[in-house]
Amino acid sequence: MSISVIIPSRPRSDGVLERCLGSLRDQLGPRDEVIVSIDGPDLPASAGLFPEVQFLTGPRVGPGGARNRGIDIARGDLILFLNDDVEADPRLLDAHRTAHIDGSARMVLGSAPWAIPADDRVIDRLLRETSLIFFYNKMDDADPDRDWGFRHAWTLNLSLPKTIVSRFDARLAQPMFDDLEWASRVRAATGAPIVYRPAARVTHHHRYTPEMLLRREALLGHQAARLHEVNPGCAGAVFGERYLADMDEVCRHEHTVADTLSKARRAFADLRAVADAPSGAVDRWGLGRLFETCRVWREAARSIGFLGFVNGTDAAGVQDEALARLGGGVGRTPIVVPGPETLRSAS
Repeated sequence: MSISVIIPSRPRSDGVLERCLGSLRDQLGPRDEVIVSIDGPDLPASAGLFPEVQFLTGPRVGPGGARNRGIDIARGDLILFLNDDVEADPRLLDAHRTAHIDGSARMVLGSAPWAIPADDRVIDRLLRETSLIFFYNKMDDADPDRDWGFRHAWTLNLSLPKTIVSRFDARLAQPMFDDLEWASRVRAATGAPIVYRPAARVTHHHRYTPEMLLRREALLGHQAARLHEVNPGCAGAVFGERYLADMDEVCRHEHTVADTLSKARRAFADLRAVADAPSGAVDRWGLGRLFETCRVWREAARSIGFLGFVNGTDAAGVQDEALARLGGGVGRTPIVVPGPETLRSAS
C-alpha cells in the first residue's frame, strides 16, 4: 500500500521543513512519495538536498489550496497530510499503512504531541497539558473504535484512501477551519469515520507566544463567520448560529467586547506575566487556573475578529486590532520573566 505524503509549506529559513523531510527519508517505500507544495512562487533553498521530494510552487492560495496542488499529482493508494513543522516517528508511515490494512474508507488521525524544548516554559506546558488548541489530551484513553467526527480531522497528521479524497475549498485561504470544512464534505460524501491511532505519531515543533495565541483567537472569530458563508451546514454543526453575520450576533459580540474588555486585558496580562517562566513555576492546579483565565481574553479576541469580518476588515487587520485592544500593542516588546513573588501569586 503506497503513500503520498503531502506537506503544504511556505518560504521559511528556520530549518523546520528540512527537519520534517529528514525524518521521513529513511522510511519511504519504493512506491511512496513526498510532495511539498509551497504556498508561493519560490522553491526553498534546501530543495536540492532532497532529490526524493517533489516540490511544487504556485500563487499564494493558503494551505488548503497548496494541498490541492499535491492532491492533483498524488499517485499513492493513501494520502497522508502533514504539517511542515512536525517530525515523524521512524514508523509513522507503517503505522498509517496498518491503520488502513482492511481497506475500509476511513480517515486516520495520528498523534501529534507538542515537542518539549530544552528551555521549557509555562506557555509550552499550557499547550501540552490543556485543550487550548488541540484535544489530544482527552483522546489517548478513549475507545480506539470511536468515531471522533470531522471536528477532529486535523491535517497536521491525517491519512485517508486516495479514492475518497476531495479538494479543499480555496475560499478558506487562512489556516483556520480549512481542514474541518474539507473533512465534513469527505464524511458527507463517503460516510468515512475519523478514528484516532496514537501509534501513528509525529512530534509537533510549534512554539507560541501569548501574542501569537491572541492573534489565533481573533482569526478564529473572523474565519468562523467566513465558514458560515462557505459551508453553512459545517458551520452550523460546529457553532450553531454563533458567528453568523446577522444583527443579533453583531449585537451580542459588541456587548461581549464592551462588557469584558477590561477583564480580558487583565487576563491576557496575567498570561504574559508567566508565559516565559520555567515550566515548573506553576503546579497543575495553577496551570488549570491559568487555562480558565484564558477564556475571557480568548472570547473577546474572537468577538473582535468576528466584528472585523462583518465590517470588511481582513484577517491580518483583525489580528492587529485584537492585539492593540487587548495587549496594548503589536507584540514587539520582549516579555519580562517575572520574579518569584509574581509566580507564587499566579500559581
